[in-house]
Amino acid sequence: MLFIVSFFFIFQRRQTQNRQEKAAMQAAFQQEILQTQLEVQNLTMQQLGRELHDNIGQLLSVLRINLNVLEEMVEDESTKSQISESNQIVEQTIADVRALTKSLDGDFVKDFGLIDSLSHELQRIRKTRRYQTEITISGTPYSLGYQHEIVLFRMAQEVINNALKHAAATILHVSVVYEPTNFEIRIKDNGKGFDYEGVMKNEFAKSGAGLRNIQRRAELVGGKCIVESKIKEGTTVCIKIEHFSLRS
Repeated sequence: MLFIVSFFFIFQRRQTQNRQEKAAMQAAFQQEILQTQLEVQNLTMQQLGRELHDNIGQLLSVLRINLNVLEEMVEDESTKSQISESNQIVEQTIADVRALTKSLDGDFVKDFGLIDSLSHELQRIRKTRRYQTEITISGTPYSLGYQHEIVLFRMAQEVINNALKHAAATILHVSVVYEPTNFEIRIKDNGKGFDYEGVMKNEFAKSGAGLRNIQRRAELVGGKCIVESKIKEGTTVCIKIEHFSLRS
C-alpha cells in the first residue's frame, strides 16, 4: 500500500513538472516568434526607408533641379510664380521623405533614444497641419536599453497610426512617465472610439488582430497594454512596464 501511495505522489509530481516544462517551452517559443517578428519588421522598415531615401529622394531632387532650370528659362512672371510654388512643394516633400525615413530606421532609436524618436514622430505628423500632437515627460528620463526602446517605439507607432487611420483622430497626446522601477507610455486620442470588449471577442481574422499584436509585444518586454475606449469619446492606450531594473 505504501508503495502504491509513493508511486502515485511521484507520478503526480512528474506530471506537474512535465506541465511546467511544457508551459515554459511554449512561453519561450512564443518569445522567439515575437522577437523574430520584430527583427523582420525592423529590417523591412529599414529597407523601405533606404528605398525612399535613395530612390524617391533622388527623383525629387532631380525634379527640383529641373524646376530651377525651368524657372530661369521662362520670362512670364505668372508662370515663374507657379514654378516657384511647385518647387516649394517639392522641397517640402523632400523634407517629409527624410523625416519619414528616420521614423522607419530603427537605428534612429538606437542613436537618439526613445523620447527624441517619439518627439520626431509626432513632429512629423504635426507638420502635415492636419493633426495636433503633444508629448509630455514626467520624471527623469533614463535608458531602457535599445531592445526595450525599439519595441516600445514600434508599438507607439502602431497605436498612433491606428488612431489616425481608423479612429479619424485629429488630436494626439503622448505622455511618458519615468519612475525608479516603473515605466509608462500613454497615448490618448480624440477619435471616434470603439467597443473594445466587442472587438476582442471577435475572431482573430475579423478584427482586433492589431490590438492583440500590441499586447503580445508588451509582454515581450515584460509589460502589459491597457486599452480604454468609448464610442465618440476617443481612446487611451497605456503601455506599462512594472517592477523592473532595466538599467542594471
